[in-house]
Amino acid sequence: MNGNNHMIRVLDSMMRRLQVMSNERDVPVNDLIDQALGDFLSFHETGINLFDIINSIENHLTSAKHFVTDVDLYNYAISVKSPIRYVYRPELKYQINVSQIDRISIGKMSVALRTNDMNTLRCFMAFINLWINLEEKYISPRERIEYISDVGYFERKVYLPANDWQTVSVRQISGQVIGEAISDYISAFDQLLKNYFTRTEISGSEIEKMYRDLVQNGKLRI
Repeated sequence: MNGNNHMIRVLDSMMRRLQVMSNERDVPVNDLIDQALGDFLSFHETGINLFDIINSIENHLTSAKHFVTDVDLYNYAISVKSPIRYVYRPELKYQINVSQIDRISIGKMSVALRTNDMNTLRCFMAFINLWINLEEKYISPRERIEYISDVGYFERKVYLPANDWQTVSVRQISGQVIGEAISDYISAFDQLLKNYFTRTEISGSEIEKMYRDLVQNGKLRI
């Protein structure tokens, strides 16, 4: 009987905490329970803690002064703002959402350019087309990369980091390593995009050389 009473008290305490979270997040309690069970099963199967990925991204990117991060641990997400020194001062906003792992993916990343200037938007889309072509040339053979692109917007599926672009076992990768690989990808994208914007004389072949160097240095692994 004492054991039953203890279990009832534990369950009652858990339900009160879930109700508080439900009110704070405006999410039904049942959805919170489903998410918690899904997270537990995902961790049991893969050994990867999604919180570790988000914390790793934050730690790596906040070391660069031009990145401003905003973490949403409840939704396993982090947004990153990065200003561009260009006409009308456009701003890049990266959004990373990590989710339950399938065979080789770990979520998605999007990039939005905040500006009303059409020339800036055209320049952004030209870079995105170049970037996609480079990815298809240098890394797509291991897996067809899934993209969504629109005016001022780019979205990409995020894959588990691999050595020499070979698929690796999920159990071989920690959340910290995944977070570092995602951070490296964002930093590389940000670096090349800003070079494309601010160096008017730069050519597509120069961007490709910079991209190839980053691949060879292990900075583009996802």
